[in-house]
Amino acid sequence: MNRNRSASRNRLIAGQAGISYGGFIFGQAVRFAFNMAVARMLGEESLGVYALALAVMQIVETFGVAGYDAAAVRYVNIYQAEGRKASDAAGLAIRSALFMSLVPALLVMLFSAPLARLFNGGSASLGSAPLDVSASLGGSAPLGGGGTLLHFALLSYAVAVPFNVVAMVAGHALQGHRDLVPKIVATQLIAPVAMLALTLLLAFADAPGPALLVPYTAASVLSCLWIWRQLRLKTGTGIREVLGAPADRRMKAFAFPLLGVSLMSMIAYWLDILLLGMLGGPVLSGLYQPAARTAGLIRALLPAFSGIAAPLVAALQAGDESVETGRLYRLVTRWMVLLVTPATLFLMVLPEPVLLLFGPRFSASAPALALLAAAAFAQSFGGIAGTVLSMAGHGRVTFLNALVALAVQVAFSVLLIPFYGTAGAAAASLGAMLLLTALRLLQVSRVLGVSSFSAALWKPAAAGAGTAILLWLCRPWLLGLDPAVAALTGVVIASAVYLALILLFRLEAEDRELILGKH
Repeated sequence: MNRNRSASRNRLIAGQAGISYGGFIFGQAVRFAFNMAVARMLGEESLGVYALALAVMQIVETFGVAGYDAAAVRYVNIYQAEGRKASDAAGLAIRSALFMSLVPALLVMLFSAPLARLFNGGSASLGSAPLDVSASLGGSAPLGGGGTLLHFALLSYAVAVPFNVVAMVAGHALQGHRDLVPKIVATQLIAPVAMLALTLLLAFADAPGPALLVPYTAASVLSCLWIWRQLRLKTGTGIREVLGAPADRRMKAFAFPLLGVSLMSMIAYWLDILLLGMLGGPVLSGLYQPAARTAGLIRALLPAFSGIAAPLVAALQAGDESVETGRLYRLVTRWMVLLVTPATLFLMVLPEPVLLLFGPRFSASAPALALLAAAAFAQSFGGIAGTVLSMAGHGRVTFLNALVALAVQVAFSVLLIPFYGTAGAAAASLGAMLLLTALRLLQVSRVLGVSSFSAALWKPAAAGAGTAILLWLCRPWLLGLDPAVAALTGVVIASAVYLALILLFRLEAEDRELILGKH
Protein backbone atom coordinates (compact mmCIF):
# COMPACT_ATOMS: atom_id res chain seq x y z
CA MET A 1 0.00 0.00 0.00
CA ASN A 2 1.46 3.36 -1.00
CA ARG A 3 2.34 5.95 1.57
CA ASN A 4 -0.28 8.51 0.49
CA ARG A 5 -3.09 5.97 0.85
CA SER A 6 -1.81 4.96 4.28
CA ALA A 7 -1.58 8.59 5.42
CA SER A 8 -5.10 9.23 4.12
CA ARG A 9 -6.42 6.28 6.09
CA ASN A 10 -4.61 7.52 9.21
CA ARG A 11 -6.32 10.90 8.86
CA LEU A 12 -9.69 9.22 8.38
CA ILE A 13 -9.24 7.10 11.51
CA ALA A 14 -7.94 10.00 13.58
CA GLY A 15 -10.58 12.42 12.34
CA GLN A 16 -13.58 10.11 12.74
CA ALA A 17 -12.27 8.65 16.00
CA GLY A 18 -11.63 12.17 17.28
CA ILE A 19 -15.22 13.15 16.52
CA SER A 20 -16.47 9.91 18.02
CA TYR A 21 -14.33 10.14 21.15
CA GLY A 22 -15.19 13.78 21.63
CA GLY A 23 -18.84 12.83 21.38
CA PHE A 24 -18.42 9.91 23.75
CA ILE A 25 -16.59 12.05 26.27
CA PHE A 26 -19.29 14.70 26.07
CA GLY A 27 -22.01 12.07 26.43
CA GLN A 28 -20.27 10.39 29.34
CA ALA A 29 -19.69 13.76 31.01
CA VAL A 30 -23.41 14.56 30.74
CA ARG A 31 -24.30 11.11 32.06
CA PHE A 32 -21.80 11.70 34.87
CA ALA A 33 -23.71 14.89 35.69
CA PHE A 34 -27.00 12.96 35.43
CA ASN A 35 -25.79 10.33 37.91
CA MET A 36 -24.56 13.08 40.23
CA ALA A 37 -27.92 14.86 40.01
CA VAL A 38 -29.83 11.66 40.82
CA ALA A 39 -27.46 10.82 43.70
CA ARG A 40 -27.67 14.27 45.29
CA MET A 41 -31.30 15.14 44.57
CA LEU A 42 -33.02 11.73 44.75
CA GLY A 43 -30.62 9.61 46.82
CA GLU A 44 -28.43 6.55 46.35
CA GLU A 45 -31.36 4.15 46.30
CA SER A 46 -32.94 5.94 43.35
CA LEU A 47 -29.54 5.92 41.62
CA GLY A 48 -29.38 2.17 42.22
CA VAL A 49 -32.89 1.71 40.81
CA TYR A 50 -31.86 3.63 37.69
CA ALA A 51 -28.68 1.55 37.33
CA LEU A 52 -30.55 -1.77 37.73
CA ALA A 53 -33.33 -0.82 35.30
CA LEU A 54 -30.79 0.47 32.78
CA ALA A 55 -28.78 -2.74 33.09
CA VAL A 56 -31.84 -4.87 32.30
CA MET A 57 -32.81 -2.64 29.36
CA GLN A 58 -29.37 -2.63 27.78
CA ILE A 59 -29.20 -6.41 27.94
CA VAL A 60 -32.67 -6.61 26.38
CA GLU A 61 -31.68 -4.09 23.69
CA THR A 62 -28.58 -6.10 22.86
CA PHE A 63 -30.76 -9.16 22.34
CA GLY A 64 -33.04 -7.06 20.13
CA VAL A 65 -30.20 -5.72 18.01
CA ALA A 66 -29.19 -9.38 17.47
CA GLY A 67 -25.85 -8.58 15.86
CA TYR A 68 -27.47 -6.58 13.06
CA ASP A 69 -25.58 -3.45 14.11
CA ALA A 70 -22.27 -5.06 13.11
CA ALA A 71 -23.93 -6.65 10.08
CA ALA A 72 -25.14 -3.22 8.94
CA VAL A 73 -21.60 -1.83 9.21
CA ARG A 74 -20.08 -4.72 7.27
CA TYR A 75 -22.61 -5.15 4.46
CA VAL A 76 -23.52 -1.50 3.91
CA ASN A 77 -19.78 -0.91 3.53
CA ILE A 78 -19.37 -3.88 1.16
CA TYR A 79 -22.42 -2.94 -0.95
CA GLN A 80 -21.72 0.80 -0.85
CA ALA A 81 -20.80 0.96 -4.54
CA GLU A 82 -24.06 -0.77 -5.51
CA GLY A 83 -26.41 1.88 -4.13
CA ARG A 84 -29.74 0.06 -3.86
CA LYS A 85 -28.16 -3.03 -2.36
CA ALA A 86 -26.61 -0.96 0.45
CA SER A 87 -30.02 0.58 1.18
CA ASP A 88 -31.57 -2.91 1.27
CA ALA A 89 -28.90 -4.08 3.71
CA ALA A 90 -29.65 -1.16 6.03
CA GLY A 91 -33.41 -1.73 5.75
CA LEU A 92 -33.13 -5.45 6.44
CA ALA A 93 -30.93 -4.86 9.48
CA ILE A 94 -33.37 -2.32 10.96
CA ARG A 95 -36.44 -4.47 10.29
CA SER A 96 -34.89 -7.63 11.72
CA ALA A 97 -33.64 -5.87 14.85
CA LEU A 98 -36.96 -4.08 15.43
CA PHE A 99 -38.94 -7.32 15.32
CA MET A 100 -36.37 -9.05 17.55
CA SER A 101 -36.66 -6.28 20.15
CA LEU A 102 -40.43 -6.38 20.60
CA VAL A 103 -40.65 -9.79 22.30
CA PRO A 104 -38.07 -9.19 25.09
CA ALA A 105 -39.48 -5.70 25.70
CA LEU A 106 -42.95 -7.16 26.22
CA LEU A 107 -41.52 -9.90 28.44
CA VAL A 108 -39.87 -7.31 30.68
CA MET A 109 -43.20 -5.52 31.03
CA LEU A 110 -44.97 -8.77 31.82
CA PHE A 111 -42.41 -9.91 34.41
CA SER A 112 -41.44 -6.49 35.78
CA ALA A 113 -42.72 -7.30 39.29
CA PRO A 114 -40.70 -10.55 39.72
CA LEU A 115 -37.63 -8.85 38.26
CA ALA A 116 -38.00 -5.99 40.74
CA ARG A 117 -38.15 -8.48 43.62
CA LEU A 118 -35.11 -10.35 42.27
CA PHE A 119 -32.92 -7.22 42.20
CA ASN A 120 -34.19 -5.80 45.50
CA GLY A 121 -31.78 -7.85 47.63
CA GLY A 122 -31.35 -8.02 51.40
CA SER A 123 -29.98 -5.32 53.67
CA ALA A 124 -26.97 -7.17 55.01
CA SER A 125 -23.64 -5.40 55.21
CA LEU A 126 -21.31 -6.33 52.39
CA GLY A 127 -17.64 -5.50 52.75
CA SER A 128 -16.89 -1.81 52.89
CA ALA A 129 -20.40 -0.73 51.89
CA PRO A 130 -22.68 -1.26 54.92
CA LEU A 131 -26.34 -1.10 54.08
CA ASP A 132 -29.38 0.12 55.91
CA VAL A 133 -32.13 -0.04 53.35
CA SER A 134 -34.76 0.77 55.95
CA ALA A 135 -33.08 4.06 56.87
CA SER A 136 -34.67 7.28 55.74
CA LEU A 137 -33.37 8.35 52.35
CA GLY A 138 -35.46 11.45 51.91
CA GLY A 139 -36.79 11.47 48.36
CA SER A 140 -34.86 8.40 47.24
CA ALA A 141 -37.88 6.11 47.25
CA PRO A 142 -40.82 8.23 46.25
CA LEU A 143 -42.95 5.34 45.11
CA GLY A 144 -42.75 3.23 48.22
CA GLY A 145 -39.29 1.70 48.39
CA GLY A 146 -36.66 0.30 46.03
CA GLY A 147 -38.71 -2.72 44.92
CA THR A 148 -41.80 -0.72 43.97
CA LEU A 149 -39.78 2.04 42.33
CA LEU A 150 -37.77 -0.53 40.37
CA HIS A 151 -41.00 -2.17 39.20
CA PHE A 152 -42.24 1.12 37.73
CA ALA A 153 -38.81 1.90 36.26
CA LEU A 154 -38.72 -1.43 34.43
CA LEU A 155 -42.18 -0.80 32.97
CA SER A 156 -41.29 2.72 31.86
CA TYR A 157 -37.87 1.92 30.45
CA ALA A 158 -39.14 -1.12 28.50
CA VAL A 159 -41.19 1.24 26.32
CA ALA A 160 -37.90 2.75 25.10
CA VAL A 161 -36.39 -0.56 23.92
CA PRO A 162 -37.67 -0.56 20.28
CA PHE A 163 -36.74 3.09 19.85
CA ASN A 164 -33.19 2.50 21.14
CA VAL A 165 -32.76 -0.57 18.94
CA VAL A 166 -33.85 1.25 15.77
CA ALA A 167 -31.60 4.19 16.63
CA MET A 168 -28.64 1.88 17.25
CA VAL A 169 -28.93 -0.05 13.98
CA ALA A 170 -29.70 3.08 11.94
CA GLY A 171 -26.59 4.70 13.41
CA HIS A 172 -24.49 1.69 12.45
CA ALA A 173 -25.93 1.75 8.93
CA LEU A 174 -24.68 5.33 8.59
CA GLN A 175 -21.39 4.17 10.10
CA GLY A 176 -21.17 1.67 7.24
CA HIS A 177 -21.08 4.72 4.98
CA ARG A 178 -18.16 5.88 7.16
CA ASP A 179 -20.16 8.66 8.73
CA LEU A 180 -20.08 8.45 12.52
CA VAL A 181 -21.45 11.91 13.25
CA PRO A 182 -25.21 11.12 13.21
CA LYS A 183 -24.82 8.21 15.61
CA ILE A 184 -22.68 10.29 17.96
CA VAL A 185 -25.14 13.20 17.91
CA ALA A 186 -28.12 10.93 18.62
CA THR A 187 -26.56 8.80 21.36
CA GLN A 188 -24.06 11.16 22.96
CA LEU A 189 -25.69 14.56 22.56
CA ILE A 190 -29.46 14.39 22.19
CA ALA A 191 -30.18 11.43 24.50
CA PRO A 192 -28.02 12.36 27.53
CA VAL A 193 -28.77 16.09 27.37
CA ALA A 194 -32.50 15.42 27.18
CA MET A 195 -32.26 13.01 30.11
CA LEU A 196 -30.36 15.45 32.29
CA ALA A 197 -32.58 18.43 31.41
CA LEU A 198 -35.82 16.54 32.07
CA THR A 199 -34.49 15.07 35.32
CA LEU A 200 -33.49 18.48 36.67
CA LEU A 201 -36.77 20.04 35.55
CA LEU A 202 -38.91 17.37 37.24
CA ALA A 203 -36.76 17.22 40.37
CA PHE A 204 -36.98 20.98 40.86
CA ALA A 205 -40.73 20.69 40.30
CA ASP A 206 -40.81 18.36 43.32
CA ALA A 207 -41.75 15.30 41.25
CA PRO A 208 -39.06 12.76 42.27
CA GLY A 209 -40.91 9.74 40.85
CA PRO A 210 -41.37 11.15 37.33
CA ALA A 211 -37.83 12.59 37.50
CA LEU A 212 -36.52 9.02 37.57
CA LEU A 213 -39.11 7.32 35.35
CA VAL A 214 -39.84 9.72 32.47
CA PRO A 215 -36.52 11.13 31.12
CA TYR A 216 -34.97 7.86 29.89
CA THR A 217 -37.93 6.93 27.69
CA ALA A 218 -38.54 10.47 26.43
CA ALA A 219 -34.86 10.88 25.47
CA SER A 220 -34.86 7.52 23.64
CA VAL A 221 -37.85 8.50 21.50
CA LEU A 222 -36.33 11.87 20.67
CA SER A 223 -32.93 10.47 19.62
CA CYS A 224 -34.56 7.72 17.52
CA LEU A 225 -36.69 10.19 15.57
CA TRP A 226 -33.65 12.39 14.90
CA ILE A 227 -31.35 9.66 13.60
CA TRP A 228 -34.14 8.12 11.51
CA ARG A 229 -34.49 11.42 9.72
CA GLN A 230 -30.71 11.55 9.13
CA LEU A 231 -30.72 8.03 7.69
CA ARG A 232 -33.54 8.91 5.29
CA LEU A 233 -31.92 12.17 4.16
CA LYS A 234 -28.38 10.80 3.72
CA THR A 235 -29.03 7.31 2.32
CA GLY A 236 -32.61 7.32 1.06
CA THR A 237 -33.51 4.49 3.42
CA GLY A 238 -37.09 4.99 4.63
CA ILE A 239 -40.04 2.95 5.82
CA ARG A 240 -40.60 1.48 2.34
CA GLU A 241 -37.01 0.23 2.15
CA VAL A 242 -37.20 -1.21 5.67
CA LEU A 243 -40.42 -3.12 4.98
CA GLY A 244 -39.50 -4.19 1.45
CA ALA A 245 -35.82 -5.15 1.87
CA PRO A 246 -35.23 -8.71 0.61
CA ALA A 247 -33.82 -11.37 2.92
CA ASP A 248 -30.06 -11.89 2.90
CA ARG A 249 -28.82 -15.18 4.31
CA ARG A 250 -25.25 -13.95 4.47
CA MET A 251 -26.26 -11.07 6.76
CA LYS A 252 -28.23 -13.39 9.02
CA ALA A 253 -25.38 -15.90 9.20
CA PHE A 254 -22.98 -13.09 10.05
CA ALA A 255 -25.24 -11.39 12.61
CA PHE A 256 -26.44 -14.25 14.78
CA PRO A 257 -23.04 -15.43 16.09
CA LEU A 258 -22.36 -11.79 17.03
CA LEU A 259 -25.63 -11.72 18.98
CA GLY A 260 -24.04 -14.16 21.41
CA VAL A 261 -20.85 -12.11 21.59
CA SER A 262 -22.69 -8.83 22.17
CA LEU A 263 -25.07 -10.40 24.67
CA MET A 264 -22.26 -11.96 26.70
CA SER A 265 -20.31 -8.71 26.62
CA MET A 266 -23.30 -6.64 27.72
CA ILE A 267 -24.18 -9.06 30.52
CA ALA A 268 -20.56 -8.97 31.66
CA TYR A 269 -20.61 -5.15 31.55
CA TRP A 270 -23.67 -4.95 33.83
CA LEU A 271 -23.15 -8.15 35.82
CA ASP A 272 -21.59 -6.36 38.78
CA ILE A 273 -24.56 -3.96 39.09
CA LEU A 274 -27.08 -6.80 38.79
CA LEU A 275 -25.37 -9.08 41.33
CA LEU A 276 -24.94 -6.22 43.77
CA GLY A 277 -28.67 -5.60 43.45
CA MET A 278 -29.49 -9.27 43.98
CA LEU A 279 -27.24 -9.56 47.03
CA GLY A 280 -27.56 -6.10 48.55
CA GLY A 281 -30.42 -4.27 46.90
CA PRO A 282 -30.62 -0.96 45.00
CA VAL A 283 -28.64 0.97 47.63
CA LEU A 284 -25.50 -1.09 47.08
CA SER A 285 -25.92 -0.88 43.31
CA GLY A 286 -26.36 2.89 43.72
CA LEU A 287 -23.14 3.22 45.72
CA TYR A 288 -21.30 1.30 42.98
CA GLN A 289 -22.84 3.10 39.99
CA PRO A 290 -20.66 6.25 40.08
CA ALA A 291 -17.47 4.16 40.15
CA ALA A 292 -18.64 2.03 37.24
CA ARG A 293 -19.74 4.95 35.10
CA THR A 294 -16.63 7.03 35.88
CA ALA A 295 -14.44 4.17 34.69
CA GLY A 296 -16.67 4.12 31.63
CA LEU A 297 -15.05 7.39 30.56
CA ILE A 298 -11.95 5.35 29.77
CA ARG A 299 -13.94 2.62 28.03
CA ALA A 300 -15.49 5.25 25.75
CA LEU A 301 -12.30 5.32 23.70
CA LEU A 302 -12.77 1.75 22.42
CA PRO A 303 -16.05 2.27 20.53
CA ALA A 304 -14.69 5.57 19.24
CA PHE A 305 -11.82 3.84 17.46
CA SER A 306 -13.46 0.49 16.72
CA GLY A 307 -16.43 2.30 15.17
CA ILE A 308 -14.38 3.72 12.31
CA ALA A 309 -11.85 0.86 12.22
CA ALA A 310 -14.55 -1.83 11.75
CA PRO A 311 -15.50 -0.99 8.13
CA LEU A 312 -11.83 -0.43 7.26
CA VAL A 313 -10.85 -3.85 8.65
CA ALA A 314 -13.81 -5.46 6.84
CA ALA A 315 -12.67 -3.94 3.55
CA LEU A 316 -9.03 -4.97 4.11
CA GLN A 317 -10.01 -8.52 4.98
CA ALA A 318 -12.26 -8.73 1.92
CA GLY A 319 -9.22 -7.71 -0.14
CA ASP A 320 -6.94 -10.16 1.68
CA GLU A 321 -4.62 -7.37 2.83
CA SER A 322 -3.35 -8.97 6.04
CA VAL A 323 -0.18 -6.85 6.20
CA GLU A 324 -2.17 -3.62 6.13
CA THR A 325 -4.62 -5.06 8.65
CA GLY A 326 -1.72 -5.64 11.04
CA ARG A 327 -0.40 -2.13 10.55
CA LEU A 328 -3.84 -0.64 11.17
CA TYR A 329 -4.30 -2.84 14.25
CA ARG A 330 -0.99 -1.76 15.81
CA LEU A 331 -1.60 1.90 14.99
CA VAL A 332 -5.04 1.98 16.64
CA THR A 333 -3.81 0.06 19.69
CA ARG A 334 -0.93 2.51 20.17
CA TRP A 335 -3.20 5.52 19.88
CA MET A 336 -5.65 4.03 22.36
CA VAL A 337 -2.97 3.24 24.95
CA LEU A 338 -1.46 6.68 24.44
CA LEU A 339 -4.78 8.41 25.13
CA VAL A 340 -6.16 6.37 28.05
CA THR A 341 -3.01 6.14 30.18
CA PRO A 342 -3.23 9.51 32.03
CA ALA A 343 -6.94 9.11 32.84
CA THR A 344 -6.36 5.57 34.09
CA LEU A 345 -3.54 6.66 36.37
CA PHE A 346 -5.54 9.56 37.77
CA LEU A 347 -8.52 7.34 38.66
CA MET A 348 -6.31 4.62 40.15
CA VAL A 349 -4.27 6.99 42.33
CA LEU A 350 -7.00 9.50 43.26
CA PRO A 351 -10.43 7.82 43.18
CA GLU A 352 -11.69 9.43 46.43
CA PRO A 353 -12.12 13.06 45.28
CA VAL A 354 -14.11 11.96 42.22
CA LEU A 355 -16.55 9.84 44.22
CA LEU A 356 -16.97 12.48 46.95
CA LEU A 357 -18.57 14.68 44.29
CA PHE A 358 -21.58 12.36 44.51
CA GLY A 359 -21.80 12.55 48.30
CA PRO A 360 -19.90 11.36 51.40
CA ARG A 361 -21.20 7.76 51.33
CA PHE A 362 -19.86 7.13 47.82
CA SER A 363 -16.20 7.36 48.93
CA ALA A 364 -16.59 3.79 50.23
CA SER A 365 -16.41 2.67 46.59
CA ALA A 366 -12.94 4.22 45.99
CA PRO A 367 -11.19 0.78 45.80
CA ALA A 368 -13.82 -0.28 43.27
CA LEU A 369 -13.10 2.73 41.05
CA ALA A 370 -9.35 2.04 41.10
CA LEU A 371 -9.94 -1.60 40.06
CA LEU A 372 -12.47 -0.67 37.39
CA ALA A 373 -10.06 1.88 35.92
CA ALA A 374 -7.47 -0.88 35.63
CA ALA A 375 -10.05 -3.09 33.91
CA ALA A 376 -10.89 -0.32 31.44
CA PHE A 377 -7.20 0.11 30.65
CA ALA A 378 -6.85 -3.64 30.02
CA GLN A 379 -9.74 -3.45 27.59
CA SER A 380 -8.12 -0.52 25.78
CA PHE A 381 -4.75 -2.28 25.70
CA GLY A 382 -6.48 -5.15 23.93
CA GLY A 383 -7.18 -2.53 21.30
CA ILE A 384 -9.61 -3.51 18.60
CA ALA A 385 -8.76 -7.22 18.81
CA GLY A 386 -12.42 -8.21 19.18
CA THR A 387 -13.40 -5.98 16.26
CA VAL A 388 -10.63 -7.42 14.08
CA LEU A 389 -11.76 -10.99 14.81
CA SER A 390 -15.42 -10.16 14.13
CA MET A 391 -14.79 -8.24 10.91
CA ALA A 392 -12.53 -11.05 9.71
CA GLY A 393 -15.46 -13.47 10.04
CA HIS A 394 -14.52 -15.20 13.31
CA GLY A 395 -17.75 -14.47 15.15
CA ARG A 396 -17.85 -17.87 16.85
CA VAL A 397 -14.40 -17.38 18.32
CA THR A 398 -15.36 -14.03 19.80
CA PHE A 399 -18.55 -15.58 21.19
CA LEU A 400 -16.61 -18.33 22.98
CA ASN A 401 -14.22 -15.71 24.37
CA ALA A 402 -17.11 -13.70 25.78
CA LEU A 403 -18.74 -16.82 27.22
CA VAL A 404 -15.57 -17.89 29.04
CA ALA A 405 -14.99 -14.37 30.41
CA LEU A 406 -18.59 -14.14 31.60
CA ALA A 407 -18.36 -17.48 33.41
CA VAL A 408 -15.18 -16.33 35.16
CA GLN A 409 -16.77 -13.03 36.17
CA VAL A 410 -19.85 -14.76 37.58
CA ALA A 411 -17.71 -17.16 39.62
CA PHE A 412 -15.47 -14.40 40.98
CA SER A 413 -18.44 -12.13 41.74
CA VAL A 414 -20.31 -14.79 43.71
CA LEU A 415 -17.15 -15.51 45.71
CA LEU A 416 -16.02 -11.93 46.33
CA ILE A 417 -19.12 -9.74 46.65
CA PRO A 418 -20.35 -11.27 49.95
CA PHE A 419 -16.99 -10.47 51.57
CA TYR A 420 -15.82 -7.30 49.83
CA GLY A 421 -18.98 -5.66 48.46
CA THR A 422 -18.33 -3.13 45.70
CA ALA A 423 -14.59 -3.83 45.69
CA GLY A 424 -15.32 -7.54 45.18
CA ALA A 425 -17.53 -6.80 42.18
CA ALA A 426 -14.83 -4.59 40.65
CA ALA A 427 -12.12 -7.21 41.26
CA ALA A 428 -14.26 -9.80 39.46
CA SER A 429 -14.63 -7.44 36.50
CA LEU A 430 -10.89 -6.86 36.37
CA GLY A 431 -10.09 -10.57 36.44
CA ALA A 432 -12.55 -11.32 33.64
CA MET A 433 -11.28 -8.44 31.50
CA LEU A 434 -7.64 -9.49 31.88
CA LEU A 435 -8.57 -13.00 30.73
CA LEU A 436 -10.65 -11.75 27.80
CA THR A 437 -7.92 -9.37 26.65
CA ALA A 438 -5.29 -12.11 26.79
CA LEU A 439 -7.49 -14.49 24.77
CA ARG A 440 -8.21 -11.91 22.08
CA LEU A 441 -4.58 -10.86 21.70
CA LEU A 442 -3.44 -14.47 21.42
CA GLN A 443 -6.12 -15.39 18.90
CA VAL A 444 -5.55 -12.42 16.61
CA SER A 445 -1.87 -13.34 16.61
CA ARG A 446 -2.52 -17.04 15.95
CA VAL A 447 -5.49 -16.84 13.56
CA LEU A 448 -4.63 -13.73 11.54
CA GLY A 449 -0.89 -13.56 12.12
CA VAL A 450 -0.90 -9.96 13.34
CA SER A 451 0.14 -8.47 16.67
CA SER A 452 -0.94 -5.37 18.57
CA PHE A 453 2.52 -4.86 20.11
CA SER A 454 4.93 -2.32 18.71
CA ALA A 455 8.22 -0.89 19.91
CA ALA A 456 6.64 2.56 20.25
CA LEU A 457 4.52 1.39 23.21
CA TRP A 458 7.46 2.02 25.52
CA LYS A 459 6.78 5.76 25.30
CA PRO A 460 3.31 5.78 26.93
CA ALA A 461 4.60 3.17 29.41
CA ALA A 462 7.54 5.33 30.49
CA ALA A 463 5.46 8.53 30.51
CA GLY A 464 2.79 6.76 32.54
CA ALA A 465 5.29 5.54 35.10
CA GLY A 466 6.64 9.05 35.63
CA THR A 467 3.13 10.48 35.91
CA ALA A 468 2.05 7.83 38.41
CA ILE A 469 5.04 8.52 40.68
CA LEU A 470 4.35 12.26 40.75
CA LEU A 471 0.61 11.75 41.37
CA TRP A 472 1.34 9.40 44.26
CA LEU A 473 3.70 11.93 45.83
CA CYS A 474 1.02 14.64 45.50
CA ARG A 475 -1.76 12.39 46.83
CA PRO A 476 -1.58 13.40 50.55
CA TRP A 477 -1.69 17.07 49.65
CA LEU A 478 -4.53 16.65 47.14
CA LEU A 479 -6.68 14.65 49.57
CA GLY A 480 -6.58 17.61 51.96
CA LEU A 481 -8.27 19.88 49.42
CA ASP A 482 -11.95 20.29 48.59
CA PRO A 483 -13.01 17.26 46.45
CA ALA A 484 -13.81 19.33 43.36
CA VAL A 485 -10.53 21.26 43.62
CA ALA A 486 -8.58 18.05 44.27
CA ALA A 487 -10.12 16.31 41.26
CA LEU A 488 -9.48 19.24 38.93
CA THR A 489 -5.91 19.73 40.19
CA GLY A 490 -5.18 16.02 39.84
CA VAL A 491 -6.44 16.00 36.25
CA VAL A 492 -4.29 19.01 35.37
CA ILE A 493 -1.16 17.48 36.96
CA ALA A 494 -1.66 14.08 35.30
CA SER A 495 -2.37 15.57 31.87
CA ALA A 496 0.45 18.14 31.92
CA VAL A 497 3.15 15.77 33.17
CA TYR A 498 2.14 12.96 30.84
CA LEU A 499 2.00 15.27 27.79
CA ALA A 500 5.38 16.79 28.65
CA LEU A 501 7.00 13.36 28.91
CA ILE A 502 5.42 12.15 25.66
CA LEU A 503 6.75 15.22 23.83
CA LEU A 504 10.15 14.69 25.47
CA PHE A 505 10.24 11.14 24.08
CA ARG A 506 9.22 12.51 20.62
CA LEU A 507 6.15 11.64 18.58
CA GLU A 508 6.21 8.82 16.06
CA ALA A 509 6.64 9.67 12.38
CA GLU A 510 3.00 8.76 11.61
CA ASP A 511 1.80 11.04 14.39
CA ARG A 512 3.92 13.96 13.18
CA GLU A 513 2.63 13.47 9.63
CA LEU A 514 -0.94 13.48 10.89
CA ILE A 515 -0.55 16.58 13.09
CA LEU A 516 1.56 18.60 10.65
CA GLY A 517 -0.33 17.45 7.55
CA LYS A 518 2.82 16.25 5.77
CA HIS A 519 2.92 13.12 3.61
